[in-house]
Amino acid sequence: MQRFFQTAWIILLGLVSCPVAYSHVDAQHYQQFWLWGNIQTRPYLSNATELYILQGEVKFSRYEQRSQLIPQGIGLRRFPRQQKVWLVFRATHLHWQTETTMQIIQRLQQWKNAGNQVIGLQIDFDSGTRNLGSYADFLMQLRQQLPKPYRLSITGLLDWTNHQDPQTLSKLQQSIDEIVLQSYQGQHTIENYAQYVQRLKMLPIPFKLGLVEHGTWQPPSDLESNPNFLGYVVFLLPKKFDK
Repeated sequence: MQRFFQTAWIILLGLVSCPVAYSHVDAQHYQQFWLWGNIQTRPYLSNATELYILQGEVKFSRYEQRSQLIPQGIGLRRFPRQQKVWLVFRATHLHWQTETTMQIIQRLQQWKNAGNQVIGLQIDFDSGTRNLGSYADFLMQLRQQLPKPYRLSITGLLDWTNHQDPQTLSKLQQSIDEIVLQSYQGQHTIENYAQYVQRLKMLPIPFKLGLVEHGTWQPPSDLESNPNFLGYVVFLLPKKFDK
């Protein structure tokens, strides 16, 4: 019997010393979402507070030698008035014509006229960390063209936390209202995301963390105490990737 208790105690100590298992992102426990395509209705979306809705992609047309806006995502529809709506536009380059920006602003107004609480525009551009200065210049210009009632949001890569140039950070502070840093690539969470998240203590810009549905995630214990942390945005997967 004594040997039994000794064995049980050793097993218990082993369990206690094991690292806590990483949990998976269950979308029904969150309230902010990216709607990137034909996402079928989910019951928990009725409780959403903010929706980031893909509306198009800005590409460079070699044939026309100018930027071109390609419509993408879901068509115009009305969401409950209490849900804040961001319209998202992907970008593959930053040399936009004024016409392109005006088309985007018109789209914001169309969604607003349909009865939606459109609060702003989000740009999804995967700028290299070394090129953040040029991206910040683009965003300052875009901010000047965007009507004042609308906010400006951008997506970002976790690797951007390595960029510490004061001038670039100052430009971003002046231009954007938030940055949503993506902790995933494709349908999977970045393995070393925790190392990057620790550096967010030094980020002087309001931010959210983007999670992928079903991805692994263990929130840092001190994240909620960060005054610049505004919550999570979950990227919802189409049903073919859904579990």
